[in-house]
Amino acid sequence: NKSRPENMTILRFKVLLKPESSSSSVHRCLSTLSFEYRIRRSQSKGRPQSDHEPQPHFALSPRLSPSPRRFVSSSAACFNKGEDNRHKLTIGFASLSNSLPFGQDDLVGDTEISPQTTIMINALRSGVRKFDCPAPPMIESNKQALMANADSDTCWTANRKSEDQLAISMKEVESILSKEEGSLDGEVGTMTISTRMGYRSAVVLTHGNNPQANTDSHEREGLFKGDARVGMLYAGEKGEGNAEEKPPVVLVHNLSKEYVLHSLRTSPLVQQRGEMMSGKKTRLIPLAHNPETQISAHLLSNHNQSDGELLLKEARDYMKARLTSAFVGFEIAVQEGLIDGYGVDSNGLSLPDAHDMHLSWRDVLECSLDALLEVNDEKSGVRRSSLKAIRLPCNLLETRGLEVANEINSVYGAHCTTSEEGLPPGADDQTESNVPQMQRLRTMRNLLPERIEVQATRPLTAYPFGGTGVDVNSSPGLASSPPPLRSSQPGNVDGQAIDATHPLRLLDYRIEAASAGQEPTLLWSNDYLNRYGIRPVAYQPILNAVLSHFDAEEIIEASRERELTVEERETLDGCKLLHGLIHDLDASLDSMRSFAAYEEYLLKKAVPLIYGTFEELDEDSANMLQLFLRVHGMAVRMEVAKWTRHILSAPDEEFAKTKIAASLTKLGFDEFNGGYRIPHNTTLQEYALMSLLEVDAVDGVVLGCSQPDHVLDACNVADAA
Repeated sequence: NKSRPENMTILRFKVLLKPESSSSSVHRCLSTLSFEYRIRRSQSKGRPQSDHEPQPHFALSPRLSPSPRRFVSSSAACFNKGEDNRHKLTIGFASLSNSLPFGQDDLVGDTEISPQTTIMINALRSGVRKFDCPAPPMIESNKQALMANADSDTCWTANRKSEDQLAISMKEVESILSKEEGSLDGEVGTMTISTRMGYRSAVVLTHGNNPQANTDSHEREGLFKGDARVGMLYAGEKGEGNAEEKPPVVLVHNLSKEYVLHSLRTSPLVQQRGEMMSGKKTRLIPLAHNPETQISAHLLSNHNQSDGELLLKEARDYMKARLTSAFVGFEIAVQEGLIDGYGVDSNGLSLPDAHDMHLSWRDVLECSLDALLEVNDEKSGVRRSSLKAIRLPCNLLETRGLEVANEINSVYGAHCTTSEEGLPPGADDQTESNVPQMQRLRTMRNLLPERIEVQATRPLTAYPFGGTGVDVNSSPGLASSPPPLRSSQPGNVDGQAIDATHPLRLLDYRIEAASAGQEPTLLWSNDYLNRYGIRPVAYQPILNAVLSHFDAEEIIEASRERELTVEERETLDGCKLLHGLIHDLDASLDSMRSFAAYEEYLLKKAVPLIYGTFEELDEDSANMLQLFLRVHGMAVRMEVAKWTRHILSAPDEEFAKTKIAASLTKLGFDEFNGGYRIPHNTTLQEYALMSLLEVDAVDGVVLGCSQPDHVLDACNVADAA
């Protein structure tokens, strides 16, 4: 940059060229990398960003982007590792865990590595050292494979799949960094790995089965005290003739001491703990996952009890007993050197006190205290609880999590510790019923942890009704499947549901934009909206073209002169069906609220309907229909992002405020009572993440990253916060 020599920087890229790579794709790759670095550098220096420079990538939708950009950062010089906010980031792999196995691997030298490994390498080189292992991928997402290949260790393998993959990635990271010239020896530091424990797939064995016949029997349903069945994953098959009987598989939740110790002693991550990163220690922090599930299980198993208030009290006491048992197992594991501490990851922490599934952070402290007292003995001496972390949902719409974080921060903030003087005066309210509980915690202050880290989960995903998807007035402890909330506007196309299955995503999406004679580029939906309007430029011309293509005008003209053949009548009926489908899709655009619900509608209803109507489509018809669905998908993304930004906004007009508040209440987000001034040139995900990173009461944010470059973009946001 000759005009600004002080900003000149030498960039060194390591680019993998595959045989099929074209010169244009390589040029686009290098251009994108250099443009993004210029943007990051200009933002860090406070220089205004050019309208013509592309926005940095962050949380790309896998279905929206073309082939994902896979690359491993090979130079630490491109990152400002001293930025304070990067230590708040915990990188999760939830979206990756749903695909078994992972997709296409990358190459580093002659070595194939998984996307998970690439993400970890980028994170470590960017100064991010915390990773979250996904919960075990449930068999329900792989039913077909289970039905065809169910064997004696199906559940055993599924329950350890995520940990196994992460353990493999940790080995690959160590191997790659140790071989590279100028590796980050001494810079990576100690990694922290968190895992979630509670749910498992369990086979249902009858009394006629030999309990020692297979590996799955070691985790069968009912083996551990407190097993609570929460779902059916596979109904099983009866053996006919010489066929072997396949037992049912259920989803079980358990927080007993016995199950915790069994899981940790057979964990692939525990087996590798302390051996990674060239001898550097790896901290392992397991988390009790959704303890409030035990409340629901107790309510369901005792639903005939007439006194509902007493039943709820008993259910919460039962949950506390289960959580204490899990904490006992964790404390024993700390003594045995299996783990470095433990925590809780709970949706119930963000629910109001009156909710059936509410979990109080004070109960978490008290359970950890009871567990420590049970495990402590004279030989071990007096020590503090090993409770390290409390995780709870928190985002721009689910704001109760921030209130809870502030309460915990009043006790465990940067300037508050459980000192000899006891808990801070603000920790208990004399008007609240928790006074006796807080008095006990104050008395036992020397046994409580010195500090607890509060971490926010789901920063970009908001579920209605406090994260449950179920209205508090519909007895959530007993409800089975809540009805979806839909827009009041007419239309028979899904894409309007916001519920437990289709949450509200705080995202802007990537939209294709192209000028005449140029290759298409990708713009964020907010940028596209500001430049081109609320619909993709190509949408209306393509809509007109596809309607014209399927108008069957020739067949209609022929019907006026002669009787149509069977094939012609079938074609005419098919064209009418497609016309109606396309009209419905077009008419529903203004009421689209969930891109996930829209995708589900296409996959489960629209596409099967098309395949069921036509034996086959000619190439022109297939291409035309595919082109329309592609541009319509972009239009849906535009509408969903625009509507999401609208309900998050803070309008000046009182009428508009009232209307937005009514919409949020209907959707189940009545806890959100204020709006945000979101800059039009900032994506929703950047704003949502930055807002959490700037909250002092939040010590960390758990962010799911499905592509390696998402880590870099998260770091970019952290640096700007």
